[in-house]
Amino acid sequence: MIASADGLERAADSYWSAPITPVVRKPARDPRFVEKTARGVAVALNEICGSCQRTGFGILMYHRVIDTVPGQPRPTWNVTPAQFEEQLSGLLKRGYDPWPLHRVLEHHEKQWTIPRRVFVVTFDDGYQNNFTRAFPILQKLRVPATIFLATRYLDSDENFPNDDWLLSGSAEASPEAWRPMTTDECRQLQKSGLVELGAHTHSHDDYRGRPDYFRADLQHCCEVLREKFGIERPTFAFPYGTKNNGFAGPDLVQAARETDVCCSLTTEAEIITAQTDPFDWGRLVAEDIDTSTTLAAKLGGWISAARKVKHFIKGLRGGKKSTGDDNSDSTPERSSAAD
Repeated sequence: MIASADGLERAADSYWSAPITPVVRKPARDPRFVEKTARGVAVALNEICGSCQRTGFGILMYHRVIDTVPGQPRPTWNVTPAQFEEQLSGLLKRGYDPWPLHRVLEHHEKQWTIPRRVFVVTFDDGYQNNFTRAFPILQKLRVPATIFLATRYLDSDENFPNDDWLLSGSAEASPEAWRPMTTDECRQLQKSGLVELGAHTHSHDDYRGRPDYFRADLQHCCEVLREKFGIERPTFAFPYGTKNNGFAGPDLVQAARETDVCCSLTTEAEIITAQTDPFDWGRLVAEDIDTSTTLAAKLGGWISAARKVKHFIKGLRGGKKSTGDDNSDSTPERSSAAD
C-alpha cells in the first residue's frame, strides 16, 4: 500500500479536473497476406505438434462483445456473441481448462504447478455488453473471467473517452455497444462467483511520463473497488499496456507496486511461465478474426513464435527493429496501444 494516499490524491487533483489525454491510433485494417500465412503455419504446427512450450499458460484479452450492424462501421476491439461462444466452447472441446485469475496467481505465489492447458479470460474497460452479452455465455459454459474496470465511468451514460469506435457515444449505435457498466451490474457479476472485478485505473488516461499521477489514479481505483465491492487487493491491467510505447514501462510498474494491486498485466503477447513476475504478465488479444483454432495456436505459443521469426527476418532485411512480443500484429487497429 502507498504511504500517503491523501498526498497522492492532492497531487492528482489537477489531473482529474483536466480532460483525458487522447491516444492516437492507426485505423483498422484487415490482416495482410504475410500475417495470414504466418497464422496458418502457426495453426498447422499447433495441430500437428501441440504447444511449442512445455510449460506456461495464457491470458486472453477481450473488450467489447456485441453484434455488428450491417451498414455501420465495424465496432473496434469487438467479437460478436456468436464468435465469443465459438472461441470458448472450441477451446473447452480441445481440452483447455479455464481458471480464474486469482487461482493462477495463488498457484504462482505458492510455486504450485499450473497445467499447460490452463487459460484465463479477461475483459478491459467494463462495457455494458460484458454483462448483457458475454456474461450469459460465460454462465452457459461455466468459464470464469475477470473484468478490469475503469472506475471513473461506472454508472455513466457517456462513452469511454478512450473508445476509438466511430459510433461510440452516437445515437446511431445502440448504447449497449459502448456504454459502461453500472455498479449494480458489477455487483450481479460479482455475486455470481464466476466473474472477478479488477482495476484498470480510475481514468484510463495516458500515464506515460506521469508515474505520480498514475499511482494516485490507480490507488483511487482501488479505493472505489474497496468501497463499492469490498475488494481489498485487486488484480490490475495497464490501460493500452504495450511496453515499446511506454504504456507499461518500468516507472509505471514500480508505481503499481506501491498501490494496493496484487499484479499488473500488460498487453505483450506471451505465454506466462513460473519465472514470470506477476507484475509483468502479458496477455493474448482475442479478435474477431480468431476462431478457437487460432486461439489454441496463440495459447500454444506458436503465433508469438511465428511473429518473432517474422520480426527477425525483417530486421535482417533492414526493417524496423522490434522485439516481436507485443500485440501489434494481432491487433492492427492499435499498433501504438492495445486497449
